[in-house]
Amino acid sequence: MSQKSHRLKICLVTVTLSDGGAERCAALLSNYFENQDIEVYHVVFSGKVAYDYSGKLFHLEHLKDKRNSWWSRSKRFFALKQFFDTNHFDYVIDFRTKEYFLQEMIIHNFVFPKFIQTIHSYKIKSYVPKNKFLAKLLYRNCQQFISVSKGIQEKVNKNYNFLPTKLIYNPIDFEFISNQSKQEVTDDFQYVLSAGSMNKNIKQFNKLVECYANSILPSKRIKLIILGDGKLKNKWIKLAESYNLQDMVIFKGNVKNPFRYYKNALFTISTSKYEGMPMVLLESLACGTPIISWDYASGPNEIITNKQNGLLIENQDTDKLIEAMNLFVLDNNLYLHCKENAVSSVKQFSLETIGNQWLNLFNK
Repeated sequence: MSQKSHRLKICLVTVTLSDGGAERCAALLSNYFENQDIEVYHVVFSGKVAYDYSGKLFHLEHLKDKRNSWWSRSKRFFALKQFFDTNHFDYVIDFRTKEYFLQEMIIHNFVFPKFIQTIHSYKIKSYVPKNKFLAKLLYRNCQQFISVSKGIQEKVNKNYNFLPTKLIYNPIDFEFISNQSKQEVTDDFQYVLSAGSMNKNIKQFNKLVECYANSILPSKRIKLIILGDGKLKNKWIKLAESYNLQDMVIFKGNVKNPFRYYKNALFTISTSKYEGMPMVLLESLACGTPIISWDYASGPNEIITNKQNGLLIENQDTDKLIEAMNLFVLDNNLYLHCKENAVSSVKQFSLETIGNQWLNLFNK
């Protein structure tokens, strides 16, 4: 950082500061950057602010009326433009998906023309238009794509090679997780864990409940706890009831401290259709809890070494997933071996390591 004669000033742009891996990544990086004597700002477009963050917050939610009228949209746009005109940032890092092309064209060209775009999902069309001409138009002022997994990086390079793409993983704050995981869990039963949003069926909790129902876990009185909330939650509750497992499948909703649940789980399970770099798996291992996951396109095979820190299962194979759940219960030596390796297996994702990679990027 000595090459800079002034204090670096960075803006992190997110939709919310809660309920998502990209948002958690932004919050963690803000803590690291501030500790490096960088001036940090957050622009949050809407929603809650639940994650611990550092720096100053500019939240657009208070300018939004109930109908989200054109008048309130105009107020938010001009407030956003004034904010960026007033603050001259060295770097703007955008963590948002790009669902509305025209809106993003205006923001990218008239609000923050130069920026770094992070891509946190293997579903890259959420970030980049399929049409390459439109993609180049949208990102003509983008300085760099940051992919959070090798799978995403390969897909971006294959389909959109007009911008340099760099791999920087999501960070883990081991000290924070260690402190949070010490908080007591009052549930006095054994359980396995899964977590995620229930607004869309990306996490496929229906398949998780079905596999759990057909495993030996219910007969062993090992319950399934699912953290998270959303409009599909009642559907999954009814599914558990259809298997007569309403007392065995526990829906906790959104919890302020998920790490205590990771810490006390036997293991954590991921049944997603796709991810980017799944924080659920990283944070579970950071808590010392082994994991089971399907080998979907992005993330798990960069985190799991099969039978070393977890079990990596053929993608979307429900029979193999049931076998894996049973195996961790029946083979105690294998389970303990994976548990012993859990924390050390994700040390390369430490906040210090990942934060330093961002600093190196700035220097370049």
